[in-house]
Amino acid sequence: MDRQERTLDVVKALNSFNDGNLASHDFLDKVCDFFDFIKDEELDDSDKRFLLYLSNKVGVPHYYDILEKFNPQYNSSIDDENIGLNTLSSLLYESSLYTDDNSKLHQYQMEILNLFFEGQRNRFFLSASTSFGKTHLVYEVIKKMQYKNIALIFPSIALLTENLSKIKEGKIKFQLEYKIHTLSDIDNDYGETNIFIFTPERFLSFLDKTNLDLKLDFIFIDEVYKIDNGYIIDDEAKENERDVAYRMAIFYGMSRFTDVDLLLAGPYIEIFEPESQNYNPSFDLFLSDFQIIKLLRNQYEIVKVSKNEIESEKGKINIDGIEFDFSRKTTKKAKIQEIIDRLLLKEENVIVYCNTQANAEKVATEYDRANIDSNYFSSFLEHLKSRYDNDWVVIKSLKKGIGVHHGVVPKYIQKEIVGLFNTHQSGVNILTSTTTITEGVNTTAKNMIVYKSEKGAGKNGKPLLTFDAKNIAGRAGRFMEHYKGRVISLDKEFIDVITQTGNQIEHKNYQTSDNRKEIDDEMTPSQFLDDRSKQRLEEIKKLQNERGIPDEIISQFKVISKRDKIKIYDLINKLSKESQIKIRDLIAGLNSEPFLILDKSGFQIILELVKEFTTENKFLYFLIDRKYKDKDGVESSILTASLLSYLYNGFSGVYDYNYERLMNSVREKVKEAEQKNKKIDINRLTENAVNSAMRLSSTLIFNTFKYQLVKYLGVFNLMYKFRVSQHLKQDFDTITGIDKLLIKLEYNAFTPEARIASDYGVPQKIIDYYDAKNNTERKSVMNSFDNYEKSIYEKIKRIIEE
Repeated sequence: MDRQERTLDVVKALNSFNDGNLASHDFLDKVCDFFDFIKDEELDDSDKRFLLYLSNKVGVPHYYDILEKFNPQYNSSIDDENIGLNTLSSLLYESSLYTDDNSKLHQYQMEILNLFFEGQRNRFFLSASTSFGKTHLVYEVIKKMQYKNIALIFPSIALLTENLSKIKEGKIKFQLEYKIHTLSDIDNDYGETNIFIFTPERFLSFLDKTNLDLKLDFIFIDEVYKIDNGYIIDDEAKENERDVAYRMAIFYGMSRFTDVDLLLAGPYIEIFEPESQNYNPSFDLFLSDFQIIKLLRNQYEIVKVSKNEIESEKGKINIDGIEFDFSRKTTKKAKIQEIIDRLLLKEENVIVYCNTQANAEKVATEYDRANIDSNYFSSFLEHLKSRYDNDWVVIKSLKKGIGVHHGVVPKYIQKEIVGLFNTHQSGVNILTSTTTITEGVNTTAKNMIVYKSEKGAGKNGKPLLTFDAKNIAGRAGRFMEHYKGRVISLDKEFIDVITQTGNQIEHKNYQTSDNRKEIDDEMTPSQFLDDRSKQRLEEIKKLQNERGIPDEIISQFKVISKRDKIKIYDLINKLSKESQIKIRDLIAGLNSEPFLILDKSGFQIILELVKEFTTENKFLYFLIDRKYKDKDGVESSILTASLLSYLYNGFSGVYDYNYERLMNSVREKVKEAEQKNKKIDINRLTENAVNSAMRLSSTLIFNTFKYQLVKYLGVFNLMYKFRVSQHLKQDFDTITGIDKLLIKLEYNAFTPEARIASDYGVPQKIIDYYDAKNNTERKSVMNSFDNYEKSIYEKIKRIIEE
């Protein structure tokens, strides 16, 4: 279709829209397409006037603004003498979308902002496309309403720190001066106006510990679809029970702050009408219960995405003006090579979505590309080479301009890789990723290649749902960077799934259920509780009262059931005197200076005590249940050995253990091959051992220790300290427990500054710097910084030190 035909097509769409015959989201689609075409064309003054009018008519004047991104010679100004009524009305309309000198909304954001008023209850649920700009809208709501105390709840630490950075760096400006908090145990150190940026788990901890006098005025909860476990896309190593934590965050937040304003948001959430087949009213009942108004904007794709499937393609094909040749290229490897080669020639970047961590690494390894000029990020590369095995796929791929991004790549490395990918001149324009890319990671990717329409593989593999597929596709193209994104799938099923009607979101607590977990009973309205649940609630209250456990104790660590806390309390009560002495020795060692000392005997007693409560987490249970004997013949859990390696030697200690174990297996294979005179690729086996050891070590530290182990040890610590306070008749807060170990496991840091640095994602030496006990120690750590660590320290100093 040539320029004249395309222009005629969009004019017809404009007339149809003006006549009320074309829906606004369909008009948006047509206009998006037209701007994507016209961006490369020469434009005269009349063209510019038409485009300005068109962008304002569709409600997104930003389309006109970003034309100059694609043509440096382009001048967006219009000759004053040629300004007619249409142009004038466009400029007047555009001015109405500004909220201040630096911020302009599109029409569909402004419509939602205009729903918020002082003096009324403002509670909304917003489902919209990934390109809609939901988080930007939230900050505009805060500016308009001038709330004093605000909680922003994001699904991941990465998003938490991204928003912390935006505020601290002045990218988001408020009329009020807010004190920003990201740690839940802040000892009531509030300002007159506060913004609390949390994950759901930290928000729950904040509710347990915070001053009852504090009143939140506004709560924003992102990715709210996570209340429904069927919707949770991320199959990576993260917190379990995300659905429970999300439901609890909403329930206990709204129960505590009854007059609070609220915005729940998420992408592409399916809401059925009551007359629809298979309609489930549970989510609507939840919204009604809390007087939350539905705002459905899924159809408003501010950035259009073309979706293409090439699984069976064997010849030449044109996709959005780019010629691909799949002749004699039948394997996924060959097709990916062809696609990426052609996209790089167009100077476009690309993400390859993979169903597993191993496949993300495999694709990065297999893509045949010469090493790029890495001067732009040489200090980062040298830093990695000095800290990690140089055979690690992340290092080898970066040399080719490929970033590997999945849940067990250390956080600060993930962060740096995404930053390089978003910087055109870095040369890192390929990213291989798993579902981590859908967890609010913001990239400038124009293209998304889908390797396989699955999450995970083998027994743990699950087909992508419609919601998953839309969320992945929504990462292709970014507002203010592109008009259109492009998805190319190597799996036909992905395109089939994305065009289907997805599953309706449900709320477990607003429907009757025969298999409701005890942990949900308290959050469920009485009309949905069966006799079994009601009986359980009465039993728990009786057991709690018999033991004299106050509500403020048993209500902590909400994602663990009260019954399990009571059982742990009872087990502590039954400990022998010898076991109690060993636990006291453990606590003394953990609180010694200058280093943590882990007494294996005392720690083993705690592990055995909590083991029965970890059965649903098979890996953690295995680590506790499987034993080894040390040189003195003392039997301990494998978990104890791993934890000791981590505490005393850091990440490298755990990695060295896993690497040596895997290399022993490699040596056995080599020996067996030599005996049979078989050829074997030792280099490949060694690289596999390196990558597997890195994944295993990261999973253990950043998932099992950080989220799972700390949860069960935390409940033990809570009930142990309460039992001791009961026995000694002392205040709970005066009792010393294993708190220091819990902080180490969650943050690998102790001071508030070091914990914020850990959240932010920085090399360990920067965390050590903020953990240093005096200026002399700090100076010594700083002197050991490499060039990359120096640059990161300078970048985050203002964020951490305020």
